[in-house]
Amino acid sequence: MLALVEERAGLAAPSCLAAALEGIQRAMSRANQDDVTLYLREVGLNNALFDDLLTELTIGETYFFRTHEHFDHLRRVVLPELRERRGQEHLVRAWSAACSSGEEPYSIAALLMAEGWEERMSVRATDVSRTALSRAHQAHYTDWSLRGPSADRMRPHLKQEGRFYQLSQDVKRRVQLGYLNLALETWPSAESGIWQLDVIFCRNVLIYFNRATIEGVARRLHASLDDGGYLFTGPSDPPLGDYAPFEPVLTEWGVLYRKPLAGSHAGHFVPLQPLPPLRADGTPFTAASASPAVSEPRAPASPGGWPSATGAVPRAPAPDMGTPAPGMLPAFGRGDPGPMGTESSVPAVSAAWGAGLTPVGTPASGPLPSGGTSASGAPGARAGDASTSGTRTRFTLSVEALEAVRQALARGDWREAARRAGAQSADPEGALAAVRALANLEPRAAAFACGEAAVRHPLVAGLRYLEALLLLGQARLADAEKSARQALYLEPGLAVGHLLLGHVLRRQEQAAAAARAYREAEGLCRKLPPEALVPLAEGERAGALADVARAEWRRLERTEGGDAS
Repeated sequence: MLALVEERAGLAAPSCLAAALEGIQRAMSRANQDDVTLYLREVGLNNALFDDLLTELTIGETYFFRTHEHFDHLRRVVLPELRERRGQEHLVRAWSAACSSGEEPYSIAALLMAEGWEERMSVRATDVSRTALSRAHQAHYTDWSLRGPSADRMRPHLKQEGRFYQLSQDVKRRVQLGYLNLALETWPSAESGIWQLDVIFCRNVLIYFNRATIEGVARRLHASLDDGGYLFTGPSDPPLGDYAPFEPVLTEWGVLYRKPLAGSHAGHFVPLQPLPPLRADGTPFTAASASPAVSEPRAPASPGGWPSATGAVPRAPAPDMGTPAPGMLPAFGRGDPGPMGTESSVPAVSAAWGAGLTPVGTPASGPLPSGGTSASGAPGARAGDASTSGTRTRFTLSVEALEAVRQALARGDWREAARRAGAQSADPEGALAAVRALANLEPRAAAFACGEAAVRHPLVAGLRYLEALLLLGQARLADAEKSARQALYLEPGLAVGHLLLGHVLRRQEQAAAAARAYREAEGLCRKLPPEALVPLAEGERAGALADVARAEWRRLERTEGGDAS
């Protein structure tokens, strides 16, 4: 039965088979059928039964103005930009894919009306469930559809009739409802109206699809957008950068996608890379391409069978950094002062991410390659060699480039310093290395450079994590929390991100939230082999880091009298 659903609707096998079985049994009961073989045959022939089964296997969770941040961004950013770029008479074309019972497209229509697009709007809404479309056509709702924090925006368009609310015809007539199976190659098309769209809402539906279906849907969503059009997906939906050339837009609440304007391209976009435990075969977490400034070839595994946590090469002993620059985070290790100035067993990194990294200007061993250049174009920069002796790839600047960086810093020109250091590299690994090195000279400039690099590479979780480290070192706790949460939005399984968030929240005296972050970090580390290197943790092993996280949340519980759950 699940194979039939996957074939016809592209739905992946559910993660909880027991729940799926219960749903199938409920659907069979409504069909007055207790023979699975007969029911399967009927489902294959009867669209109504198939729709009813789909309703059981998916979650039609929706309400008016759900995830209000999306609608706020549409109102504050997308619509003003569209009006400026396309003119006052432009017809806004929006589509709610997988609209369920209609709350989403009706919210879009109400917002467009409130923003003055009443006579210049076209809103289409589709779903694979005819049962859901029937409810959307009826537009008859209960308080359950008004439970969201921004749902009151819809009340002026609803007429209460006992315990129910009927949607006004003024909003209802502006939405065109229709059947569409997203998994099929039947769209986009001018005939269906799914074509040259300004805005698409396709939220919390991709999570149900298998990989092949996600790829096809992403490609068709991109083709359905007009140049400069926007796609809103759900927070649980998979990243789409591997499937279509979207331009990602990273906001404080998450990621949305844009189809680049004609004549431009999303060439600066680097798809989000997964952060699994590093494997014994040496497969690194690096970008597919490397810039001239930083070249990190695949290296042999370290003696423990795992390559470096931050790249492809083994870790070297931390160089002598000298006196840290003002505001720099200490490279606090076991027994060293932690981020709160207290004894902490947290293993971690300096704001420069310095373990195994040559400070700016430190000469690389061996002769410079002929014609070698830095990311800023300055001659002489090079990446050191990786070898089985444990020498880590080193990011260095030539004397000329270093002097240019120092002069820019002396002028307070952080943007120029970042450029000279190579923080604007098209390669995210190069940008990361340059920011780390810049932090040895001026952590505030490094934080600025990190922010700019994150704009260039918006889906690289490591940049947001590094930014959070730097901001924490400057005691900019609210900004550090924001960057840490963005890193975790991009990579929820980033254990060191949860650990860092715990530090930030503890500094803000949010003990309960900090304890939750530490518990999450421990749980993620416990899922790895104890000797596995934790991604971005500069050589720390999963078992040791799990023990650290556990010690932190237990300390908080003792401090709070056991109320930090």
